[in-house]
Amino acid sequence: MILFDTSAIIDFLKGGVKTKSIVEEIESNRESVYTTVISQYELFTPVFHKGMKVEERNIRSFLRRSIVFPLDQNSAEEASRIMGRLFKLGLPINALDTLIAGIAIETGTDRIVTLDRDFIQIAKVTDLDMIII
Repeated sequence: MILFDTSAIIDFLKGGVKTKSIVEEIESNRESVYTTVISQYELFTPVFHKGMKVEERNIRSFLRRSIVFPLDQNSAEEASRIMGRLFKLGLPINALDTLIAGIAIETGTDRIVTLDRDFIQIAKVTDLDMIII
C-alpha cells in the first residue's frame, strides 16, 4: 500500500511527472491511492484562505479517487512515539508529518510518496519506506 503525503499530492496536481507515473502504476494494478485526513486539511487550508476555486475542484477530484485515512487514537499514539524517538535523536520535525506517519503505520502502509525531507527523519525511526521525489 502506497500513501501520498501532502507534498506529493500537490506535485501530482501540478502535473509532476514522477507522481503522475506512480498514480498511473497504482491505478493500472487496480489498486487505490491512499492519503490522510491530515493531508486533506493541509491541502484545503490555503484553498479556503485564498478562494482558489480551480485548485479546490482539483483537490476534490484527487480525493474522490483516493482512500482517505482518518486520524484515530492509535494513529495519534503512534505519531507520538515517532516524535518521541525523533526528539531523543535531536531531530524534531513538523508535527503534521508525524501524524501522517502514525496513520500510515496504523493502516499497514508500506511506503509514503513525498517531496518533504522530514520523512527522511521519520524513516530513521520507523520501518516505513519513503519514495522521495
